[in-house]
Amino acid sequence: MKQVLITVLKNAILVLTVVISIVSFWSGYLSWQDLIAVQIILGLVFVFLNCYEYLNASYKAEIPVKRFAYFPYSFFMLKIIKAGFFTSFALMLLTSGTKVKYLFPVCIIIAITELVVMILKYKRRLCFVSIYANYLLFSKNIIFRVFANEIECIEFRHGIFYIIKKDKKAVDIRLVNIENRDEFVKNLVDWMQKNDIQLSAETKLKIDELIVNFS
Repeated sequence: MKQVLITVLKNAILVLTVVISIVSFWSGYLSWQDLIAVQIILGLVFVFLNCYEYLNASYKAEIPVKRFAYFPYSFFMLKIIKAGFFTSFALMLLTSGTKVKYLFPVCIIIAITELVVMILKYKRRLCFVSIYANYLLFSKNIIFRVFANEIECIEFRHGIFYIIKKDKKAVDIRLVNIENRDEFVKNLVDWMQKNDIQLSAETKLKIDELIVNFS
């Protein structure tokens, strides 16, 4: 319930910032300086709520089960692209020469939030893979589980585990982005054996070679 309230509140603040900005440049109710001050205050609250939202969810990363931090390159790329897009849009608004320039701080707020959340999630290791008795827990942009009985097979090629589900959907784990990858591989192999996960002869050979290299 608290998580939903925070999400609603932060979105409401963003909408309020946009509404105040639009009303101001149509009515002239606030001066340019006052509007910027209001946008900065609301922007700081918006950033704070976003950070609090992720910090409040950090208990999921502190459960008493071994977890392995997992940050694919796509995680950083997506955040940087979004921040760059909103920054570029802010510059376009600022140089437009029209009253819509008053909206540029809103774009800056969103761009800063994306970067702050990225740093926060990385520092707190809020993206990870956890290995449970009968399922794997993934925390990326969302948290989801892959149960052993949903898996058709697991393949290993070019340093990537491909978890192929019975519905033909696949989840990949790139070892280059896993912390403590030697321990992770050993734990994952043990998990696959206990849950009788199907592996091809080629995959078994490559995993054995990988474990030998770690030794």
